[in-house]
Amino acid sequence: MKKYEEWNANHKHDNPPREKIVKLGRKITDVAGHIFGGVKVEDPEYWGLAEIVSDEMADIALAMKKRTPYTFKEMCDLCKVSKDQEEHFQKTLDEMSYLGLLEYDYGYHYDHHGRTAPQSERRYILPMFVPGSAELFNMEELPDRSNPRLEDHPDVAAFFERMTYIPLAGITQMVPPGGAGVGMHVIPVEKAISMENEAIDIEKLSYWLEKYEGKIGVGRCSCRASRKAIDDGCADDDFGWCIGVGDFADYCRETGKGHDITKEEALAILKRAEDNGFVHQITNIDGENKIFVKVNFVKFVML
Repeated sequence: MKKYEEWNANHKHDNPPREKIVKLGRKITDVAGHIFGGVKVEDPEYWGLAEIVSDEMADIALAMKKRTPYTFKEMCDLCKVSKDQEEHFQKTLDEMSYLGLLEYDYGYHYDHHGRTAPQSERRYILPMFVPGSAELFNMEELPDRSNPRLEDHPDVAAFFERMTYIPLAGITQMVPPGGAGVGMHVIPVEKAISMENEAIDIEKLSYWLEKYEGKIGVGRCSCRASRKAIDDGCADDDFGWCIGVGDFADYCRETGKGHDITKEEALAILKRAEDNGFVHQITNIDGENKIFVKVNFVKFVML
């Protein structure tokens, strides 16, 4: 903990601070004190974004509402982009998506039973920090399995840790079982569910894999990768653990954060995770009809 509190980030002492980054950090953060009191250069929302986000990117993100989808045309209207500027604007949106400052989907045409319509127009989204951009900054998957962004910018690793810890500091003990919509939701091992009298569909990993079959991918584990980058944590294999589904699987493949896998390959990953004693978790921020990633966390044993 002390290591992260004292992390000497490259932009922790900027003078003067980049005002657009200050505003963007405040816009995205879930830290109550920073929402109401503002973000300072020593805060991770500032130095984490300042490490890899340009002022041009900040301008675009500041024009957006958080967690609200926009088509390209809507983005052009929002940012007052003229016809002759559209090519450059598209490249900037692509770069923001590659970094992870933006996510995108293709209309999210799914219901309880699976896909309801073909993919439609891409929609850009400014996500929260966690789950969202603070972890996506740590995910890059080159063919040789390297992660150059994290190697070149270890500050984003510390940024991710800070944005998982600070928003919930002091209140974690009040979060009820299941997560109450906060971040992630633990999913039981399915062979354990089979011993119970009943379980709702959304508590079964097989339900999610069947729902999104044909749109399943896997990527680098941002938690393991970030800790490994700063010589912390378990530092086991960070490659090929976190499963993305639906439009998010497309986003990860298209932005260099993952690759497609079959349902059978996903099941093999889940089996390997259970054999290692890992805990399954899914995203828990979009209601019961949607998840976008399932992660396999290391099992911790208290002695």
